[in-house]
Amino acid sequence: MIDLGDNKYIIGFDNGYQFGKTANLMFENGVFPLGKVEPSVSEHSLKFERKYYKVAEGRAAITEDKISDENARLLTMVAIAKELSAVGVRKAEIILAVGLPFSDYGREKKELIKYYEEKPVMKYEYEGIRYDITISRIFVFPQCYSAIASRTGNMKGDYMIVDIGSKTTDIVYLVNGIPVESKSITIEKAMVKWIRQIQGSLQVQYGKNIPENEILKVILKQNTSLPKSYSLHIQNGIMGQISALLLELEEREYDLNYTNVIFVGGGAVAAKNFSEHKSNFAYDTDILANAKGYEFLAMQMLKRQGAA
Repeated sequence: MIDLGDNKYIIGFDNGYQFGKTANLMFENGVFPLGKVEPSVSEHSLKFERKYYKVAEGRAAITEDKISDENARLLTMVAIAKELSAVGVRKAEIILAVGLPFSDYGREKKELIKYYEEKPVMKYEYEGIRYDITISRIFVFPQCYSAIASRTGNMKGDYMIVDIGSKTTDIVYLVNGIPVESKSITIEKAMVKWIRQIQGSLQVQYGKNIPENEILKVILKQNTSLPKSYSLHIQNGIMGQISALLLELEEREYDLNYTNVIFVGGGAVAAKNFSEHKSNFAYDTDILANAKGYEFLAMQMLKRQGAA
């Protein structure tokens, strides 16, 4: 969050298919409507337009788009509340900075802006605290590129940015810090699909349904109570998936031997832990990198327009 003074803030929100992320925090993206029934506890509870929800408990099902219902708006409200709560603010004007996959950016940008413009004034309660929010501007930026936007001035030569997300993997190709659109693509291979495949193979091998969060612990090299054989099975599975992704990139004629390759975001952790390390590979494992990039780019836009 960037404080612009006069109770005005830039807040970047990376609405992922697995987690919502701001520049300072991450939360699960589940949204569960409760109707007019008040929840028993205030944690993760949201009240908006006389309806109650549990937000940020568990992961939502993957959908084709994020603006066909209210869920993206509700998650955005939670993200704003969490950021403002950290500085004790309850009423504010928000310049919202969000993102889209690079290949969807030109096609879906206007629709995303229109979605947020439908309800620019939002009065709601999150975890029992009242918020009065006005979204005065919406900026939309391309994912993946945003994660490294503050560094492009130092990128001389060819760079390939790889953002392995929950639903898709974004590839942004840059030459001297400038994206080359013809070589920037989105691939329908990513963490959720990989985890599901690993869950299926564990079911076949051991007859056990292993929760997604336990598999993530192994991928992120966190402590887990799973038997060692299960952990090795998961490690081999994710290693195979990342190898298949890199092979596909080579088949698409990307040069992974000499081009500078930077893995960014949450998927960078998996790539760092379970891919072949090459001297031209680098790993930016900041899961919040896109949200930070949205705020950086929004601030640059405001400065160019003389509004900051």
